[in-house]
Amino acid sequence: MLKLNILAPVAGLLLLGACTPDSLKDFDSDTWKDDRFGCDSKRAELVSDFEKIRKEMYGKKEYVVRNVLGKPDSEELMERSQRIYFYYIEPGTQCQNRKQLSEANRVQVRINSLGKVSEITYYKPVETANPE
Repeated sequence: MLKLNILAPVAGLLLLGACTPDSLKDFDSDTWKDDRFGCDSKRAELVSDFEKIRKEMYGKKEYVVRNVLGKPDSEELMERSQRIYFYYIEPGTQCQNRKQLSEANRVQVRINSLGKVSEITYYKPVETANPE
């Protein structure tokens, strides 16, 4: 019985880590996550790669977004339990004051009341090549 009590949480963690769809696994999540608030400009270099997976993220659960993009730099609670996650993609005033939204460009991921991605936009639309 003791072995089962130890294995259950470990199995749960393994399953949660495996919840990133294959179509999103080619994205360099580690580099994206390491560049908190976009202050190192690493996320800016990943924008074209992000564009390739952006449409794949629609309808995905919130935990998938967090697995792929990490904890949001900021978030806004909307009416009816909707949320918007903000991920900065360029340096700005958020690098000095992380408690206020900056005018720097950012990815905005809207999570609906069912906990699914319903919209992904840029604060300032960026020009990217269309993914093939």
